[in-house]
Amino acid sequence: MRLFLKLCMLLFPLILIAPTFGEAASSVSFAVPLSDNVKVYDNRTGSLVPVATMKKNQPLVIDQEYGQDWFQVKFGNGYGYINKNDVYRSVTWTERNVNKNVKNSNMTVLINQDVEVFDNTSGKLKPMITIHAGIRYPIIGDYSKNFWKVDVGGRIGYMPKFKTSIDYGIPILMYHHILKPEEKASSAFANANTTVTTVEFNAQMQWLKNNGYQTISLYDLERYMKHQVNLPAKAVVITFDDGITSTREYAYPVLKENGFTAEQFIITSRIPASKEPFQWDTLRFLSKQDMDEMSDIFRYGSHTHDLHSLVGSKAKGLTISEYDLYSDLVMSRNILGTYYFAYPFGQYNQNYINAVKKAGFRMAVSTRGGKVNLGENLYTLERLGIEPGLSLDQFARKVGNYK
Repeated sequence: MRLFLKLCMLLFPLILIAPTFGEAASSVSFAVPLSDNVKVYDNRTGSLVPVATMKKNQPLVIDQEYGQDWFQVKFGNGYGYINKNDVYRSVTWTERNVNKNVKNSNMTVLINQDVEVFDNTSGKLKPMITIHAGIRYPIIGDYSKNFWKVDVGGRIGYMPKFKTSIDYGIPILMYHHILKPEEKASSAFANANTTVTTVEFNAQMQWLKNNGYQTISLYDLERYMKHQVNLPAKAVVITFDDGITSTREYAYPVLKENGFTAEQFIITSRIPASKEPFQWDTLRFLSKQDMDEMSDIFRYGSHTHDLHSLVGSKAKGLTISEYDLYSDLVMSRNILGTYYFAYPFGQYNQNYINAVKKAGFRMAVSTRGGKVNLGENLYTLERLGIEPGLSLDQFARKVGNYK
C-alpha cells in the first residue's frame, strides 16, 4: 500500500501537466481567420500593403505578437501582419502540414496573378490562402509538373505554377553621366559609353514607371539577400557611379517626377568644399550640400576615397598594399556613413574583397553584367550597364525578367 501511494505521488504531477490533444507536439499557436477576407500585410516600407488573403478556418502559425493589434506570421523570407480583430487565437488547432524544419531554397518565383496556395494533407487539395499578384516569393522546391512546394505562414502548401514565372533576378542599373543630346555631341563625351542623353534617360524612367517597376534601396536588397524580407516582382535598383553634377541637373528631377529613388557611389576625395555650378563640357562633382539637398531621392555609397584611377590598365586599388587600401576605404566609409561600395572600373580580387569587408562594408557591386539572385556573393553583385544608343525595346529586354 505504501509503495502504491509513493507511485501515485510521483505520477500525479505528470498527469496534471500532460498536454491536451492538439497541443502535444509543440506550443504552436495559430491565427484562425473569422472570414474569407482576412488580409495579411507587408510592412517593409513602413506602410501596410496587403500581400495575401486568408481563407476562413485556414490558420497560419503565429510567430509572435506585434504590438497590441497585430500578429506576426512568417511570409516567404520575411513576415506578414494580421490584425487581431480579424482572427482568433487557437492553441488546440491540429494541422499536419505545419512546417517544423524545412527551409526555403534560394529559388524564387514571380506571382503574375493572384494565386491560391493549397493544403494537401488530406490527399485532396483544399484552398489555404491567396497570395496577391506582384510579389517575388521563395519556394521550398519543385513539387511536380504543376505545383511549387512553398511555406506560407508556417504551413506547407502547394502553389500552381501556371500563375507564376521563374525569377531571373533583380536588375541593378548602372549609370554615370547624363547630358542633353546637343551637349553630348559637342563635348569630349560624344563617344563615351558611360554618357547617356537626357532623352534616353527620361524615356527609360518613364518606361519603368509605365510598366509597374518599383525602385528599392541597397538596404532593401541587402535584407532580401539575407532572407529577411520579400520584394516586389518588379523591383529595380538604380545606381550612378562617380557623383557627377549632371545627376543633380538631369537625373534628380526626373527620378522625383516618377516617384523613384536611386543610389550614388561617391569618390569622396572629389567632394568640393562648396556647391559648384554645372558645366556640361567638364566633369564636376557633388558637394556635401548637394548630397544633403537631394537626400529625399539619392542615397550615397562609396566609390573609394582616392583610388578611382588606373595604373596602366589596373585599378589603383589593386596596385597598393592591403593596409593602404583598407585605410582609403575606411576614410571613405566614415565620410559618407555608408555600408555599400562600388569597385572602381569594376576591378577587384580577393584581397580587395577582404579589405572591403574589413572596412565595414556589407555589400559591394561590380560592373559585370547580370542580375542579382539569392545565394550570390554579397561582395561581387552584378549590374546592368546602361550604355548610350539603347532602344526602348533593348532596354526592356535588359531590365525584364529574362535570362
